[in-house]
Amino acid sequence: MVTKNELTAGSDVESRCLKCKQITNHIIVAMVGEKVAKVQCNVCGGRHNYRPAEPAGTAGVPKTAKKGKGQATGGRSARQTKAAADHFAEMVAGRDPALAKAYAVTATFKQGDLLDHAFFGLGLVVATTQPNKIEVIFREGGKILICVLEKPK
Repeated sequence: MVTKNELTAGSDVESRCLKCKQITNHIIVAMVGEKVAKVQCNVCGGRHNYRPAEPAGTAGVPKTAKKGKGQATGGRSARQTKAAADHFAEMVAGRDPALAKAYAVTATFKQGDLLDHAFFGLGLVVATTQPNKIEVIFREGGKILICVLEKPK
């Protein structure tokens, strides 16, 4: 191994190889200025961009960093889910779920139809979008589905 100051094309360096899925010895193939750009794995022969054995700035940082308070998780909050469920209940109140059409891509739907989706469950068509999409509200929230629209009479 050579130190960082002595790196040149043809030198050996440790790099993360995504093909081998581990840190292996590599030969430097190309450099941009003082930085290693491309390397070739001594194990699998694959050429790729240089990936340091330990990425800069991660020394001593635990691999499973915990999210702090106030950071979004990307999912719906309980309040949003309850609001969607309440809105759905209002929309389908007084309708008979037994009359819902089974959802299929080849089925025809129009605004106001109840449908029964295999994954999302009972839903209500709230809008149609040309040429072949419907906006459906389910207990968990709204979805856009593909279908055949009923021809206007």
